[in-house]
Amino acid sequence: MELARAALALRVDGYRREPRLAEIAFGEWEGFTIAQLHVRDPQHIAQREHDKWHFVPPGGESYQMVSARIAEWYESLATDTVVTAHGGTARGLIAHLGIVKPAAAPLLDIAQGVVYVFEGERLTRHA
Repeated sequence: MELARAALALRVDGYRREPRLAEIAFGEWEGFTIAQLHVRDPQHIAQREHDKWHFVPPGGESYQMVSARIAEWYESLATDTVVTAHGGTARGLIAHLGIVKPAAAPLLDIAQGVVYVFEGERLTRHA
């Protein structure tokens, strides 16, 4: 964040971290690829593939849970806000805003290095 703010001639310390915007927690699955998990935990992977929105990895959280904490944060906003976050966080917000149905949100491709502008129920992508 400091590098981006410096490049924009902004105070490098002029931001705050918001815990509710953390990436989805994968619990015991952290650090593993999906391919590795297909071998290590095929039963849970099958459950996840059946319903990614509600599935909770062992010790982790579901997209539904992420969306709830993102919704709490979003509803507290009083002004336009710039956020740097992960794809799971964006998917939770997209579902909360009704841009896509919750079951479709985990399937969205959230590209890196892209600016997403949320205005009400509208999403604009700037690559």
